[in-house]
Amino acid sequence: MKNSILLVVSLVILITGCLEDKKAPEVSEPINLVKMTGPDMLQRLKTGEISGFIMWEPYPAIAISKGSGKPLIYSGEIWKGHPCCVIAYDYDWYKKTANADEILKRVALVQLKSVEYINNVKKSTSPDHEDLINFAMEFGGISDPIAANLSLQGVEFVYNIDIPGAETFIERINDFGIFDPEKWNQSGYKNASDYANSLITDKYVEWAVQNKDSNLTDLALEKSVTIRYGYLINDVHELPFYVALKKGWYRDVGINLTLAEGAPFQNGVLEMQKGFKAGTVDIGSLGIPPVIIHRINSNNFSIDDARVGVISGMNNEGSVIVVANNITSFKDLRGKNVGYPGHGTIQHVLFLMAAEKEGLKVSY
Repeated sequence: MKNSILLVVSLVILITGCLEDKKAPEVSEPINLVKMTGPDMLQRLKTGEISGFIMWEPYPAIAISKGSGKPLIYSGEIWKGHPCCVIAYDYDWYKKTANADEILKRVALVQLKSVEYINNVKKSTSPDHEDLINFAMEFGGISDPIAANLSLQGVEFVYNIDIPGAETFIERINDFGIFDPEKWNQSGYKNASDYANSLITDKYVEWAVQNKDSNLTDLALEKSVTIRYGYLINDVHELPFYVALKKGWYRDVGINLTLAEGAPFQNGVLEMQKGFKAGTVDIGSLGIPPVIIHRINSNNFSIDDARVGVISGMNNEGSVIVVANNITSFKDLRGKNVGYPGHGTIQHVLFLMAAEKEGLKVSY
């Protein structure tokens, strides 16, 4: 009898061990990130080709409003108040433009004015709220005002620059092995703080704050200038740029904006590589991680051709991990395909942070 009991116990342990061995590969199976555009994300989530995506607004809002997906994690839950898009200038343009500082002061001032306008009319009770929704629909390529309104809710529009946040991004990018080690050594930066303070200057925002109550036309440049501007396609994060353009505020300060060659760009990586590095963008808006990464990785340091400077914030937070309706947790994404806008984008870095927190691996 005793031998029979021992035999049964041994079989149970053996079977349990075999089952656990079979489950082990599933537990460690990575989430597969697939690069794609926003419209592709919407379509492929709807057809079930992907189980989710991480993207900037308005694509999460469109998927959620249409019922083809649901929000799983807002980027503020991954990192509360994280910096996102910024305004940057090309260093070669800066060196050859005699009044570059005066131009950048006025760009920062227009950004401040636009951000304050948006934040004042985001509430549905504002008499100008419908105008803002129309701007969001036009710029974001949104056909549904409900989706347009939803797309604004998770975005914090800003003009100040978060230097500590940039330092954190630099550290995390380094942790994830995204920097090219050889290029980083060529750059000569000692650490994250050294790099962030070389990249960002807040003197233009300070001037803007000092002059925020002035009439824009009173501060116009003595002679108007033309600036080639780059931005990301259908990115509600960059709505302050579009509002200011439509309101004529750039023109009021003597700046004529023209669309840079290649713009609008599909993501910030392309804006860095095909815009700033290629010399087709003078000033533009894009995510700060692509700026941080490709100011190093895409730079030919013999001529420093990918050097840019950041002068103003554009927004904080505003990205969302959206999943199919049958997904209930982040761990459910193991072994499944998830869309993202590309390697080195802010959405990529945030997704890596979320996966790290859950102890999950990512593949491409």
